[in-house]
Amino acid sequence: VPDSIIQSLCVHNTMSSIGDGAAVDVAAAAADVKLPSGDQSTTNVHLKGLKYVIFPEEKKAQVWDFLMILVIIFYAFYIPFHAGISSGYFTFTNKGFFGFVVSMNAVFFIDTFMVFFRAYRDDDGVLIFSLRTIARRYIRSGWFFVNLLASFPTTSILYAKYRQNDMTVTGDTLFILEIFKLLRLVRINVRIKKLLNTSETVAKMYEHVDLGISLTVKFVFLIVLVSHWIGCIWGFVAYVEVGHTWDKEAVLSTPNWIGNWYVPGPGLNPIGYSNFMDRYWLCLFWAIQTITSIGYGNIAPLTAAEFAVANGLMLCAGIFWAYVIGSLVDVVAVSSKLQNEYVTRMDEANQLVKNFQDSKLPESVTGSTTGVKASTRVRRFLTNQKEHSTKNWMNDGNSLTISEEFPTLDLLSPELRRECALHLTHAYLETVPYLSSKYLSPDDQAEIALQCRTLEFAAGEHFSSHPEFGRGLLIFKNGFAFTSRNLTKTNLNWTRDQGGHAADANEVLVEDEYYKEKQIAYHFISFSKVLFVPRSAIMNALGKNPVAWKECARWRYFRATLILFSLKDDELKIP
Repeated sequence: VPDSIIQSLCVHNTMSSIGDGAAVDVAAAAADVKLPSGDQSTTNVHLKGLKYVIFPEEKKAQVWDFLMILVIIFYAFYIPFHAGISSGYFTFTNKGFFGFVVSMNAVFFIDTFMVFFRAYRDDDGVLIFSLRTIARRYIRSGWFFVNLLASFPTTSILYAKYRQNDMTVTGDTLFILEIFKLLRLVRINVRIKKLLNTSETVAKMYEHVDLGISLTVKFVFLIVLVSHWIGCIWGFVAYVEVGHTWDKEAVLSTPNWIGNWYVPGPGLNPIGYSNFMDRYWLCLFWAIQTITSIGYGNIAPLTAAEFAVANGLMLCAGIFWAYVIGSLVDVVAVSSKLQNEYVTRMDEANQLVKNFQDSKLPESVTGSTTGVKASTRVRRFLTNQKEHSTKNWMNDGNSLTISEEFPTLDLLSPELRRECALHLTHAYLETVPYLSSKYLSPDDQAEIALQCRTLEFAAGEHFSSHPEFGRGLLIFKNGFAFTSRNLTKTNLNWTRDQGGHAADANEVLVEDEYYKEKQIAYHFISFSKVLFVPRSAIMNALGKNPVAWKECARWRYFRATLILFSLKDDELKIP
C-alpha cells in the first residue's frame, strides 16, 4: 500500500469529527492498522483485510483507468457505426476485428466487477477503502446495473446468429444493449480527472501542454465525434425506413433518402452491406455540411420520418456549431494573447529606438561592456523575456514579488498561500545555510519568500544593489554572470555559472557602509533571471532566530568582513 495512503488512513483514524455512514467505515477499517514494535523508520503497516483493495495511487489502477478511457472512446465511434452504417457486416466478416471487439467487451466486464475493489475519496477528501461501503455505494448509484448491461456479450451472440443464418446479416433488437456502453461517456470525465489527480506522468504531460493546443485538440475531437454520430444517425434512419436491411432491391424499392439520392454510375455506391464505407462517407458528408450550415441540397430527406429526424439533427447541429465557434474564438484569444502583447511591445521598442539622438555611444559614456548596440540589446531583451520567463511578463515593471508574479496567491487562504510560497522558494532558500530549514521554521521561510522579488537582466547589465530595496542576496534561477569588486571592466576576478545557487551568501550580511567600494558587483553575460532576497528580510529573520545567527550567520559575517578588510585598496582603483 502506498505511503500516502497509509498516512491518510492513520490521520483519519484519529479524527474526532468523522460522521456516520461511510466515514464510520473508514474509522472502523483504520482501527485495524497495527504498528509493530521496533525501528519506527522501517515499520511495516499491516492493513488487515485490505489486501484486495485497489487504491487510486497504485500504478495498476492508473494504467487500468487509462485503458478504460481508450476503450470508451473506441466504443463511442464503433457503436454508432455498427448500428447506422455497417449493421455489423464488417465485425462479422473480419475475424481479427471481431476478436478485438470481443476483447474490448471483456475489458468492460472486468471493469464492472473491479469497481467493487476500487477505493475512492468522498466529497470531503476522505479515503474510503471499506469493501462494504464501496459495494453499497456502487450498487445504490445504479451504475453497477448499467455497467453489467454494457458488458453483456451482445457481439458474440449476434455473431453466432450470423453463422446460423448462413452468413446473412440481419437486424436484431438485441444490439440495443450496446447503447449502455455509450452511457459510460457520461463518466469519462471522472476517469480523466482521477488520472490527473493520481498519476504524476499524466499530470506532467497535461501541465506541459500549451493551453491553446489542449483546447484545440479537445474541440477537434468533439467536432469529429459529433459529426460521426450525426452521420451514423442519418444512415440509421434510412436503414429503418428500408426495413433493417441494406439489400439493393429493398433500398431502391422503398422510399428513403439513400435510394432517392442514388444514381447508377461512377462514384459512391452506398447500397449493399459490403459498401459500408461508401455509405459512411456519404452520411458523414451530409453531417458535416449540416453542422457547418453549408447545405448543398444534393442529399435531402424523403419520408416524413426522415424529415422529422433531419429537423432535429439540424437544430442540434446549429447549436453545436455555435458552441464550437465561440469556443475556438476563446482558444485563439488565449493562444495569441502573449504574441499580440509581444508584437505591441516590440513596436513600442522600435519607436523608442527611432528617437535615439545617437545610434551608438562610446562605452565611456554608457558604461556598457558588451560592445553591442543599445537598440539590439533592447529588442533581444524583450524576445528573451517572452521566451524564457515563467512569470506573467506582461505585467509592468521588472521587479515582482511572488504574489505579483503569481496573482493566484492573493486569492488563497493565508495557510495555503504560505504553503505555496514555500513550494515556490524552498529549494532556493535551502541553498543558503542560515536561511535553510535547519534554522528557520516553515513560517519564517514563508515570510521571507513573500518578500522576495524576481529580477531579470539582459546580457551586459550590471548590478550591485536595487535602487528601491538596496542590497540583497541573488539566487540565480538561470543565466550566467561575472563577479568583481567594482564595476570596472578590467577588474573582473572570476567567472561562474550561477544557475540554481545563491551568490555570496556571506557578504550580504555585511553592513552597507563597510568598505562599500569593495563589495561584490555582478556583470551578466546572458539573459538571467534571479530571485532577489532583500537584506532587510534576511536580517529580520536572523533577528527572530538567534540560533541561526549564533551558530551559522555570524561566522559567515566575520569571514566576509575579514575578506573585505584584507583586500588592498590599490587592487580596486578605477582607471
